[in-house]
Amino acid sequence: MFSLVRPIAALAACAGFTLSAHALELAKYPQVFVAPQGVEVVLAPSADGKQALVRVSGINDPIDKVVFLSNLEQQGAGREVYSTRIDGRNYGLLHKNHQPYRGGDQYVVYLPGKRDGVPLAFHEEKTKSFKVADLQTSFERQQKQGLQDKLARFDRNKRLAGVQADLTKTDQEASAACGVPVKTTVDWASIDDEKLQTLSIGSFCGVVASQLESMCSNTPAFKAKASSLGQVQCRFAPELKIRVEGSQVVFSTEKDAPNQDDFVRQFLRNQ
Repeated sequence: MFSLVRPIAALAACAGFTLSAHALELAKYPQVFVAPQGVEVVLAPSADGKQALVRVSGINDPIDKVVFLSNLEQQGAGREVYSTRIDGRNYGLLHKNHQPYRGGDQYVVYLPGKRDGVPLAFHEEKTKSFKVADLQTSFERQQKQGLQDKLARFDRNKRLAGVQADLTKTDQEASAACGVPVKTTVDWASIDDEKLQTLSIGSFCGVVASQLESMCSNTPAFKAKASSLGQVQCRFAPELKIRVEGSQVVFSTEKDAPNQDDFVRQFLRNQ
């Protein structure tokens, strides 16, 4: 199963994190990076090198053009991460990877909701013409409007809607493969905010439908069994369990259980 820690590559303790730029002295020279489809990232480090103002633009996301005050964190040899508070957690928005044998430093931006980072290229002309004072003015104006504070708070309803969309897509794929309706329902009360923030709940609770789709696609004879296994209830519990109760497959999972795909696949084969 997938953890949301992986794509951001850096979840840090929030102690000491601040969203205030009061008395922040910026270094003289910012940097501007670009990527395909009009993505642009501005990095303006502080004079002491411990923080930076970071702005991402050209994306269809609420963080577009918002200026964040980010803390610089060392993530092992050769990697630095500019992290900021987004959706209730410290999020590694911009990564700097030092690659001395591959052209020097490489910058990668990790956009919310995306697993893979977007490589960036340094843009010399935009960097030369960029005015760091304008960036700081934008930050202070947005701060007064409360934009950064709003984005920093965890939005449970938004996350639930995203998870439900993922589950619906998995159910639809299983239904098409098996020729019978497949529907996954979730006991949301068993999933606290921490799990929603750090785990890919759609992957955990979608595993039964995903395995149904795989088995129906690869073993046509299994479709006859699938007709009685299409109603799935998922919840988080202290241990991994799966059983049939009445007309439902009741699946209990937990974040550290190994080989959940194999566990579910073996159960379905034995039905």
